[in-house]
Amino acid sequence: MNMLKNSFLLFTVFYQMQFVVFASEGASKKDSLSFHLEKMKDVKLSPATGLYHANKALHLIDKETDIKTRKKILGYKAYLFGNLRNYDSAIFSTKKYLKLLKKEDIKGVAAQYSKMGYYYRANSQMDSAYYCYNYSNEMFSIVQDSARIGENLTHIAIIQSNLGDYTGSEETGIKALDYLDKSNIVYLTSVYNCLAITSKNQIDFKETIYWNDKALTIASTRGDSIVILNNKALALRDMGNYDQSILLFTELLKDPKVEEQPRTKARIIDNKAYTAWLKNKNSNVLSDFLIAKEIRLQEKDSIGLIASYAHFSDFYKLKNQKIAIAYALRMYQLARRKKSPRDQLEALQKLIDLDNAKSAKKYYMSYISISDSLVLAEKQAGNKFAKLKYDSEKNREENLRLKIVNSEKELELEKEKIQNIIGAVSGGTLLLGFVGFGYYRRQKHQQEKKEEVYKTETRIAKKIHDEVANNVVNIMNKVQYTSEPKEVLLDDLEKVYLLTRNISHQNSTIETGARFEDSLKALLASFNTTTTTVIIKDIYSVDLKSLAKEKQIELYRVLQELMVNMQKHSKAKLVAISFKKERNNYVINYSDNGIGVVLKELKLKNGLINVESRIKSINGLITFDTSLNNGFKAFISFKI
Repeated sequence: MNMLKNSFLLFTVFYQMQFVVFASEGASKKDSLSFHLEKMKDVKLSPATGLYHANKALHLIDKETDIKTRKKILGYKAYLFGNLRNYDSAIFSTKKYLKLLKKEDIKGVAAQYSKMGYYYRANSQMDSAYYCYNYSNEMFSIVQDSARIGENLTHIAIIQSNLGDYTGSEETGIKALDYLDKSNIVYLTSVYNCLAITSKNQIDFKETIYWNDKALTIASTRGDSIVILNNKALALRDMGNYDQSILLFTELLKDPKVEEQPRTKARIIDNKAYTAWLKNKNSNVLSDFLIAKEIRLQEKDSIGLIASYAHFSDFYKLKNQKIAIAYALRMYQLARRKKSPRDQLEALQKLIDLDNAKSAKKYYMSYISISDSLVLAEKQAGNKFAKLKYDSEKNREENLRLKIVNSEKELELEKEKIQNIIGAVSGGTLLLGFVGFGYYRRQKHQQEKKEEVYKTETRIAKKIHDEVANNVVNIMNKVQYTSEPKEVLLDDLEKVYLLTRNISHQNSTIETGARFEDSLKALLASFNTTTTTVIIKDIYSVDLKSLAKEKQIELYRVLQELMVNMQKHSKAKLVAISFKKERNNYVINYSDNGIGVVLKELKLKNGLINVESRIKSINGLITFDTSLNNGFKAFISFKI
């Protein structure tokens, strides 16, 4: 929302700079026209009234002889429609304007496509917006208008960020800085803000603060500075630097400008209280939460209320579970009304954690449905965006090819003739070379496969001899020569079973590469039963498919072992596995509400003996948290 408001400000500033005051002409007809043109531009009148006078003026124009004035009216109509947020009509008027432009008016075409890009983006038509801004840049490149190229790149960077292409957004934003002059404060601030948001979404909070500070040094209004400082305080909080974050929120609340903006005031009060609570769960912050909520209710600030309800639910989680559930439900219901899938997911996660197993299963089904829809939508948007990017590059190539002069074309034809002659002579030799190389590669690949099979067979044979056979002999001796209790023998047999199972698991086929995420999710989901619900959170959001094959295999085996352990020993009704990235690490948290074990006995039981060694083999770390009747948790982290 802040980005959209900022973008509209950029557009308004540009338009007001560009619009030329219309001159009246002498006759009575022209006097009437000048009257409507003057009223059309009168800022004291409403946009709707301005449109009335614009339409009157259009009726007075001769379509054939007064094209210049007609263009100016259509341009201003688009601007007025934009003020009314009637973006479809603004786009329609801009397209009519474009039809009146001559092809050689490159700068005029570029300017109108840039304006149309703004209207499309405000209308949530990101693909069309990207196309318009990109085409505008191609035109501005021809006339070498660096300032306008930088402004268009700023808009493109914001679109990329909105579509989740954070790496692309960073690249485009940095490129925009190369074109923007230091005096262009409005657009520079917008680029810095975009780069800060992009860094935050990539969990790079130091970079977020860097760009926030850059934006602060050039912010032109106190209102802009307050927004930037609030975002900086949130980044400090996310880094765990609670004291600096609270200090910054406290200073903001002393600003008289904040008192003039109730929604901003509520946001800062709520953010400060939540940060203080994160620092110390016993902090007395309830009164501040209530103040922020009341302001948001008075202002009908639905987005703000969603945040308030989320914070209330967290606050009451350990104090009063019923109240915590009630606020999580309010959050979920409001998020549904506002059609905010990410807020719905957060609310459902709270309900799953808080409510009983029966209700948790119901919420889990909703969570999966929304999560899958969101992942699909993001993938479709990303695919669409990638295609647009490709099409734009293709269009640029076509435009360049059109500029090639005839002499260059003839030269290329001559080169092709020479190359064909050379190709005819050398083609046979190359073909033989490729055939020979292909044969060599196949033979080498077959040899490598044979060696791998041999190594695998040798490793399995060694394990069976060293681990399984020796244990079987020991059991046979106990049965034959001792009177060990049945329970001891069963424990020994279980160890043999676990050894053989591990050998089998370690050597079964795992689907790696692009389909690894689907394979891993299918494995985890297969442990869902009538008595056990398995929740899998954010598995597609961390890009596990890009992991090296070795890491994918080890991660698969570790999670498989944890799930088998749960099924065999835990008696858990609810299992949750969450995936996320933190800076340069993958972090996976496993937890269940089963019977748990005594931590000292953990390595002696439950088939977890190989888990630590597997994680260490990929330079990772795993820790356990468990006690009798308090469930079981495992925390896994390893480098990206």
